[in-house]
Formats: sequence, structure tokens, C-alpha cells
Amino acid sequence: MHFYLIRHGQSYINLPDWDGNDLDQVLTPLGQQQVEAVGKWLSENIQAEYLFSSTLKRTRETADAVSRYTGLDIIYDDRIREIGTNGPDGAALSNERLERYMDNLWGSLQPYDAVTRHGENWMQFRSRVGAFIEDKLRTLATPNDSTPETTNNQRVLVVCHGGVIEAFFEYVFAKGPWSVVTVTSNNTSITHLEYRPVPNRPAWRLHYSNRVEHLTPELIS
Repeated sequence: MHFYLIRHGQSYINLPDWDGNDLDQVLTPLGQQQVEAVGKWLSENIQAEYLFSSTLKRTRETADAVSRYTGLDIIYDDRIREIGTNGPDGAALSNERLERYMDNLWGSLQPYDAVTRHGENWMQFRSRVGAFIEDKLRTLATPNDSTPETTNNQRVLVVCHGGVIEAFFEYVFAKGPWSVVTVTSNNTSITHLEYRPVPNRPAWRLHYSNRVEHLTPELIS
């Protein structure tokens, strides 16, 4: 089973002058160009069966473009929202309850401290992303009517956030709570992870990370 993780296009939350408020912002004009480029590239290069998306505005807009090019219906999932936009129980927070991140706190370095005043911490965030992964492995990778060949070749597009991609890596590499490496993901970059359980080999394979060949140099952010 193949996961293609697509970070959303550039949004106003990614700009240097963002004030830390309004965690649910739309795409910038540059971001809109990026999502057109990634949608076209995916339609020409990846024959996917499923398209999942976070429910925040920047991922919805990105998924809309991907859906338009690929013809796939969007399946929205709150578990792949960015860190700090869900509560400690994993439930998505309404826009009225979204709060700015705590000053001088980096979640993966302080994994048991809440990243917002009343929100989740990094480990709670990792748990909900892990729940999404395991749910898809149970429900999509091993359907009752599949063969090993069709199961291994299923392709899933996941439109999400930089933090979610980092949490995916931490799940796949089964790492501990504290981080010493940050996973870099440019806007609309593509990361390809494959789950293929076979005897005497690791079940996960990393094919590539932060792929941006669909973007011209002036579109990279």
C-alpha cells in the first residue's frame, strides 16, 4: 500500500508577517498556483484510488485542485489536521476555539507540553495521526476481497500539513518522544511511503521525501 503525503499549498499562515492568530487561513495566490501544479502532476504520474484531506481551509483548497485533476472524491478526516488545531481528546476545535501557539515552544522538543493554551501536545497529536494510519492499514490495505498484488499496489493520496508528515515519519520509524531531526516539507511537496509487510524485511519503505519537481523554481516555498 502506497501513501503519497502532499503538503498543502502556501497559505497566509506560512508568510513571515503572520501574527500567529487565525490558524485556519486560505491559500495565497502563490499557493493557488502550487496546487494547480501538483494536481496536474499527480493526475499524470500517480494512479491513486483514494484521496484524503485535512479539514482546514488550506488543505481543503489543495484537495479541491487535486480532486479536479484526478477525478477522485475527497474524504475529509479531522485526524490529519495540523498540530494545535485539535483538542487533547483528538477532536477538531472550532475556529472560535483555535488559539495561537505558545511562545518559544517547539512540540517535538517538548512533546508533553501543550502547544496551545488549552490544546494538545505533540504526543497526543502523534496519537491521532497514528490512529489515522492504522485505520487505513486495517480498512484499505487488507480488504477481504483483495489479493497480495492488489493490496500492495493500492495508492492513497493524503493532503495534509508539515507536522502531519513529520508525525508519519515518527510512526514509521517507531521513534521515541523527543526529536533530534526536523522533517522538511515544502508547500505541495510529495512524500512517498510504502507499507509492504514481507517476511524478514521491514514493513515500511521510504521511496522519496519532499519531492517538488512539479514546481518551477519561482513556485517553491
